[in-house]
Amino acid sequence: MDIASQLIEALLQRGVRRVYGVPGDYVLGLFDRLERSPIDVICMAGEEGAGFAADAHARLQGLGVAVVTYGVGALKLLNPVAGAYGERSPLLVISGAPGLRESDEQALLHHRIRASDTQERFFKEVCAQTACLDSGRTAVDKILKVLDAMAQESRPGYLELPRDSLTRPVPRRMPPLAPPTVSEVAELHHRTGLAILDWMRTRQRPVVLAGVEIHRFGLQRQLQDVLEREGWPFATSLSGKSLLSEQHPLYLGVYEGAMGPQAVREVVEGSDGLLILGMPLSDLDTGVYTMQLNADTCLLVEMDRGLRWIHGDQDTLDPVTLLQVWQEAEPPSLPTAYRPPVSPAPAEPFVPVAKQPLTVRRLLLAVDAVLDDTTVVLADTGDATFASLALHLKEANDYINSGNWASLGFALPASVGAWGAHPEKRPLVLVGDGALLMSAIELATLARYRIPALVVVMDNAGYGTERPMLDGPFNDVAPVDHVALALAMGFRGARRVGREGELWEALELFATETAGPTLISAALDPMDASDALRNLTAALGRKVKAGAQG
Repeated sequence: MDIASQLIEALLQRGVRRVYGVPGDYVLGLFDRLERSPIDVICMAGEEGAGFAADAHARLQGLGVAVVTYGVGALKLLNPVAGAYGERSPLLVISGAPGLRESDEQALLHHRIRASDTQERFFKEVCAQTACLDSGRTAVDKILKVLDAMAQESRPGYLELPRDSLTRPVPRRMPPLAPPTVSEVAELHHRTGLAILDWMRTRQRPVVLAGVEIHRFGLQRQLQDVLEREGWPFATSLSGKSLLSEQHPLYLGVYEGAMGPQAVREVVEGSDGLLILGMPLSDLDTGVYTMQLNADTCLLVEMDRGLRWIHGDQDTLDPVTLLQVWQEAEPPSLPTAYRPPVSPAPAEPFVPVAKQPLTVRRLLLAVDAVLDDTTVVLADTGDATFASLALHLKEANDYINSGNWASLGFALPASVGAWGAHPEKRPLVLVGDGALLMSAIELATLARYRIPALVVVMDNAGYGTERPMLDGPFNDVAPVDHVALALAMGFRGARRVGREGELWEALELFATETAGPTLISAALDPMDASDALRNLTAALGRKVKAGAQG
C-alpha cells in the first residue's frame, strides 16, 4: 500500500477510467502503474493537448486528469489549466517531479527552474488547491484536500509526485468516497430565496437566463424541475449552450446581446423579471457587453459574487442554494401564463446548389443537417464558435467550447476528451485554419485511437474574427494542404471542398464513418463571416462611433 496505489484508488472512486498525458522520465513510474491499473492512459501528442482533452472530459464526467512530466511538460499545461479555472472545469494535473533525494543532492537537474517548489507556485495561481505528495504519512490527506476543493469549487487542482515517492508506504487506505449530502440551508438564505421566488411569480414577463455554472455544478435537473413547475421561459448563454435540451418547449434560444437573434434579445431585454442564474457576465457571453438590461427588473445569482439586485446584494447566496430553496418551496397556484412568441427557428433543410461557392452560413446549415443525438459538437474559438450558435443540438450537454477563456486550438484536442468521456458519442469539431495550426499534432492522436471524429476546417486563410478589428498581413495564415496533413497523420478520409455539392458529398460520405477520424477542409472567402459575428461587429462599430462623437 503506497502513495501511487492510493492516488489511483482515489481516481477510481471518483469514476475516472481514462486519463490523458505525455510520458517523461520524471513520470514514467506513474505511467507504468496506471497502465497496470483499470485506468486507460490516452497518450496525447503534446501536453497542451492533454490539458484540453482532460478539460473536456471533466466537463462531461465531473473530473478530468492530465498526467505529465516536470517542467517542460507541466508548464505547457498552464494555458489549458488557466482556461479550466476560468471555465470552472475540474481538471486535475498530476505532474511527476525529481526525486526528493536527487533534489537535495543535485541543484542543477534538467527541466527545473529556480527552487524545488517553483512549479507548484505557478499552479497555485490557477488551481483551487495544490499539494506535493512528498510523504507517505500525509499523502492521503493531501490527495483528499485537493480533490475536495476541486469538487467544491469546480476548478482545477494540482498534485506533484516526486518519482521516488510512488512506492513510499502509507499508514492508511484511501477512505471510501462518501455519498453526496444536501446541506441545510441557512435561515437568511431561505428567506431571501423565497423572497426572490415571490418576486419572480409576480412578474408579467418572467424569463430565466441560464449560464455555464448550472452545468458545472450539476444543477440541470434542479433547474429544469423549477422551470417546468413555474412555467418560466428560459434562454442560455453562449458558453451554456445545450446545458438543457434545446428541444425543450420553454427554450427561447441563445442570448448573446447584439450577437444573437433579435427576437430572443427582445424577449430577454424586455422581461420585467429577468433572473440571470449561474452566468458570470463575461465579455464573450454578453456579446462584448452589448446587452441592454434594466437593472430595476433583473437580478443576478452566481457562484463567486452571489446575489446582486436592486433590493440588496448578498454575496453568500449562490445558484446551488437558491435552487435548493426553490425545489423545496410550495408550487404556485398556477404556473405563469406568459409564453413569448419566440422559439428557436427550426432547422432549415439543406439543399445543395452544386456549383455554388461555400459561405459560412451555408456550411453551418449543411453541418446542422447531419447532426443527430449521437453527436457532440466542439467549437474552437472565433467564428467557429459564433457560427455554431445556429446549430440545432439534439440532446443536452452536446456542445463544448472555450467560451470564456477563448483559447485558439482548444477544440481538436478537446474532442479526444469528449470521446474519452462518452465513447458512444461522435465528436464533430468546428475549427478555423489558424486554430488548426495551433493544435494539428493532435490529429495523430485521433488517428492513433481510431476516434470517429469529423473535423470540419473553416479555411478563410487567416484570423477571421480579427480582420474586422484591425486587418493586416499579420492576420494571414500560411496555406496548408489539410487533406494531405490529415492523411499523413492516419485519417480514414479527407476532402477539400469549395462548393456546396462537394461539401454535401463529403458529409454524406463521412457522416457514417465509425472506424476512425475524417476531415473536411472547407474553402471560404476571407471576408465572409457568420451572422452572429456580423451582428457583433456592427454593434461594436456603432459603439465605437458613438464614443468618438461624444
